[in-house]
Amino acid sequence: MTQRYSFTSIALHWTMMLAIAAAWLIAQLIEDMPRGPDKVFALGAHAAFGLAVAALLLPRLLARLFGGTPADDAGPAWEHRLAQAAHLLLYALMLALPLSGLAIAMSGRAPFPVLGLFEVPPLLAAYGLRKTLEGVHEVLGNLMLGAVALHVAATLWHYFVRHDGVAGRMIPPLRR
Repeated sequence: MTQRYSFTSIALHWTMMLAIAAAWLIAQLIEDMPRGPDKVFALGAHAAFGLAVAALLLPRLLARLFGGTPADDAGPAWEHRLAQAAHLLLYALMLALPLSGLAIAMSGRAPFPVLGLFEVPPLLAAYGLRKTLEGVHEVLGNLMLGAVALHVAATLWHYFVRHDGVAGRMIPPLRR
């Protein structure tokens, strides 16, 4: 076991954090936008950030698997199990959200343009699932927001209360 995460794991963690934050922020803006080219562009940007999360997920899992994880020697066993469950939830959501977003794009009446780079064909249009898929995507987004909030709260707990160095494993400036 290592004392901190690898450079690759740290870089992927923060890159994914930025992509997730950007996708979430754009989603909040989209809700209030009128129909038109600006909304189409914003939807494409939201989709692009979501696809970036999906594309980074496998390298992130591989970096975690092969790059090593820090030894978990601080805290009680229940805390370690909770941390493992929270990380599993985050990884599952990093896959489920982009997949549900892709399904939404495929459920439209026309091809879904992604920033002029490519279009997602409407392969699911005939099934009438769009509203259901949008609801699932929103619930998953809210779960992601809650899981990220829990993750940040746990990091703050370790840094300000426990003083055990856990936060410094992924945030290099906080290392002892």
